[in-house]
Amino acid sequence: MAPLALACTTGTASAGATSVAVTSTGTGTATRYRTVTDFDPGWLFHYGDASGASAASYDDSGWRGLSVPHDWSIEGRTPSSDPFSQSASSTGRGGYLPSGIGWYRKHFSLAGVPADRKVYIEFDGVMANASVYINGKLVGTHPNGYTSFRYDITGTVKAGGTDNVIAVKTDTSLQPASRYYTGAGIYRDVRLIATDPVHIDQWATYVTTPNVSSSAATVHAQTTVVNNGTTAASVSVRGVLSEPDGTALPAVTTAARTVPAGASATFGYDIPVTNPRLWDLKTPNMYEQATYINVGGIPVDDDLTPVGIRSLAFSPTGGMSLNGHSVKLQGVALHQDYHALGTAAPQRAMQRRLAQLKALGVNAIRTAHEPPGPAFLELTDRMGFLVLDEFFDTWTQHKYSDAGDYATYFNRTASSPTGTPAVPGASGSAPWYQVDTTGIVMRDRGHPSVVMWSAGNEIRDPLSTRQPLLSRMVSISHALDPSRPVTQALFRPKDSGDVTGATRTTLDVFGGNYRPDEVVTAMGMSPKRPGLLTEMGTDTSSWTTVRNNPGLIGEFLWTGADYLGEADGLWPTVGSSSGLMDAVGTVRPIGYAWQSTWGAPHTSPPPTGTTASRVVLKPDHSTVSTDTDDISYVQAAVTDSSGRVVTGSSAPVTFSISGPGVIVAVDSGSQTQESYRGTVRKAYHGLAYALVRATGPGTITVTARADGLTLGTTTLTGTTAPFVPCSGTCD
Repeated sequence: MAPLALACTTGTASAGATSVAVTSTGTGTATRYRTVTDFDPGWLFHYGDASGASAASYDDSGWRGLSVPHDWSIEGRTPSSDPFSQSASSTGRGGYLPSGIGWYRKHFSLAGVPADRKVYIEFDGVMANASVYINGKLVGTHPNGYTSFRYDITGTVKAGGTDNVIAVKTDTSLQPASRYYTGAGIYRDVRLIATDPVHIDQWATYVTTPNVSSSAATVHAQTTVVNNGTTAASVSVRGVLSEPDGTALPAVTTAARTVPAGASATFGYDIPVTNPRLWDLKTPNMYEQATYINVGGIPVDDDLTPVGIRSLAFSPTGGMSLNGHSVKLQGVALHQDYHALGTAAPQRAMQRRLAQLKALGVNAIRTAHEPPGPAFLELTDRMGFLVLDEFFDTWTQHKYSDAGDYATYFNRTASSPTGTPAVPGASGSAPWYQVDTTGIVMRDRGHPSVVMWSAGNEIRDPLSTRQPLLSRMVSISHALDPSRPVTQALFRPKDSGDVTGATRTTLDVFGGNYRPDEVVTAMGMSPKRPGLLTEMGTDTSSWTTVRNNPGLIGEFLWTGADYLGEADGLWPTVGSSSGLMDAVGTVRPIGYAWQSTWGAPHTSPPPTGTTASRVVLKPDHSTVSTDTDDISYVQAAVTDSSGRVVTGSSAPVTFSISGPGVIVAVDSGSQTQESYRGTVRKAYHGLAYALVRATGPGTITVTARADGLTLGTTTLTGTTAPFVPCSGTCD
């Protein structure tokens, strides 16, 4: 295989190219022509089915008010009682947590939105089988809980200040549904988008850097414009690239083209950059591409795309290089739950976990075993991680008896509308796996941190079934994103026929779990391929194989942090404890061993005590916002009189709070069933946590008590300022 020359956020160099003009002025990103509304606040929730809840006239006055993201499974049917049950239909694989139906409703108006706008509702992820209704009309159903979708609701909403109602039914009743905890509900962000009839299509802006050096780079952008108006339009595209400090480079404008009503057109253009500030692991510099759509010379729509200028190449003899330098993936696999927060984690919690892993030397994340949300990838872009973006954990065959997993839908014909762009090369309807693959690649290809796609994890279908499915996923990925290779976390590749079969040449990078010798063998066969240890245990001896094989890109450990689920038959244990650190970030000895192996700056566990004397409180951030993306982890440590943690203590810690703040959850590193709601949590290895969010500006006081110990207290400052993700080394 010839080396793959990959670059920047993504893209092809010539698709849809048109003549361009370079001008010396640009408006940057200050003016927006489409309206993008944060749709997270102001929802109403009801656990269980509710007859007639899709209707606009339904009486929802008794429903609970909340903001999304929201995971109703982690809080349970009746918060704050213990949600765990040994008889839960999710079984231990789903963490013994509840499943079923949950309804969400929201009242809204389009006051201020011109009547001629196209209106869309976009969900980053709903678990699962989401049925979306607008004013009583079903506009679409989406089964996959991990993929994003957008519906055109123009024909079902009422313009102006009239009340509209959106209702969303989520259904995880079919259980078991996974080998690990999935969460339930609208657990990722939602937005309402209003555009001109002539606008940029869904996830259509695609940016790459085909030529990169330390002194100059070319940023290539392409976008597809759709004309949903009633007459032809003279359309041009203007691109403005802004540097990391916000300085706008000279704008580039394409020649105008006539786009008939009901048609679309793809525009491509190049932007030269002198002395680019490259995106890499230590300095993840982020540019921003503003794409403006002009009709008759008047701007009518825009799109903002993150851009990391970087070159990426893969070779069977040299492995992976980033900006011309060899890089090994020092990776960990991560599920998407955050223990007490479930899957509806604030971005601050994600940022905290990534910072903890970076301190151990981790530079790569495998999103095991499903695609992450956009909020997570924003952080990996900003913080300088490399991401293996994984599509599916199952294909056509269930793992175990999980009747509700994705295998139920994988090859089933997708219902219309799918909520995602058209599948490349498909005529008419397509199966859900092709629809979801298309959506994942188009949505995530704009992130410089994403360096590879993984088609699946330990797929159990026979080779004769797998091969045509894999070929189709690879062809979709290459059609939409020629800049990134596709790998797969293969299950027993030699026994399954992958080493000598067509899998080896279909994949760009040969990946395998737990059998490094088989990966190395496949790499050396003609035509040669780079290799990747997609999953290994935490024993550090495997790194010798990676280090001694130049074509071996790296490895991903199972796992970076503890997670809920995969505990079938282990009650009252509700999760796995295989992480380099526990679920709240306490590093295990094996974590420190990998820190040394990877050459990260050395850190040590805190000294321990023997006789408990007091509770010491320490927030990880002393300022916390009302923004639902913010959270402060207030640690309660059971210590001796010298402040050393008594790791043998499991004393129940009772938290209280005063001032403009609220305890969102209580937590510890324990994987034994215990409610995360309320104010009491048993210490685990001497530590417990209160997760605090502000309800307004001012001083927040948190107190923690344990029988026979001196109480602890700390203060935080509440603010209404929006949470802003950090860049580089964080937290």
